[in-house]
Amino acid sequence: METGSNTGPTESGEEIYERYLEGDNTAFSDLIAMYEDELARFIYGIVNDYHDTKQLTSETFAQLVINKKKFKGKSSFKTYLFAIAKNLSAQHIKTRIRDRHISLEEAAETLICGESVPQNVLEHEENKRILREAIKGLKYEYRMILTLLYFDELSNDEASIVMGKSKRQITQLSYDAKIALKKKIEEGNINN
Repeated sequence: METGSNTGPTESGEEIYERYLEGDNTAFSDLIAMYEDELARFIYGIVNDYHDTKQLTSETFAQLVINKKKFKGKSSFKTYLFAIAKNLSAQHIKTRIRDRHISLEEAAETLICGESVPQNVLEHEENKRILREAIKGLKYEYRMILTLLYFDELSNDEASIVMGKSKRQITQLSYDAKIALKKKIEEGNINN
């Protein structure tokens, strides 16, 4: 197997991580290049703060160094990485709530989902604003499942691992989240 920054289109995250464990000094950079943007979008969807997102993205990758041998291959590497990010982000929000002494309702208002690529910029910007406002008012689990499935494009199986729920619970949660989002948009009840 080749080493270095020559990650081909067929090299998986698991293979790159294996190179890292075997001592390939460039493999860690390859992992960052492969996952950093997608991971940052996911984290931003949880914490809704640019600076916190940068910090938590770095901390997620740092956990790979600290807990070098923890990944056992029971899920995809991406799922493993996103689970680390979810746990760090949740802990960050709890700390932020405790440190600022704000209510859970106020903390929930700070969470927002990611965004998709525009097709018609003007129309998309308005739809994006409406979608962001609607999702912002949903409960935490709904925001999380919508982000994982539709913006980060994880499968139900991967989302179940990240969220620590059964596949059946994920299916139900996804359904409930879509119904809640649809209702919120139809009622025009977006700002609360």
